[in-house]
Amino acid sequence: MKNLVIFLCILCSSLLFINPIQNMSHANDNNKIHQQIELTVEQAKELLIKYNNKVDYIYQGDANDFEYLKSKKLQGYVFLPNVDTDIGYFVDKQTSKIYFFHPSGYLELAK
Repeated sequence: MKNLVIFLCILCSSLLFINPIQNMSHANDNNKIHQQIELTVEQAKELLIKYNNKVDYIYQGDANDFEYLKSKKLQGYVFLPNVDTDIGYFVDKQTSKIYFFHPSGYLELAK
């Protein structure tokens, strides 16, 4: 009986020791999954279509093509909806946020 108690104590303590190590490895796996993934032009357009699927969006260029976005050191893509308007959309490729955008310097979070 005494040997059984000792065996169970060793078994339980070893399980407590192993479990945190497994949790750490899962945390590392989760960190890999949650690493920032930059959007492609196609993915950005898909986000806009989910935001408003009643219009088509025409790609106008990336942030480097627009002085205002470049000066703010933003990275992403600019689209115009295929309707009569001068306000476009900027999709931040790092955060996936959608902004109303005009090259004159207007930038406002859309959602």
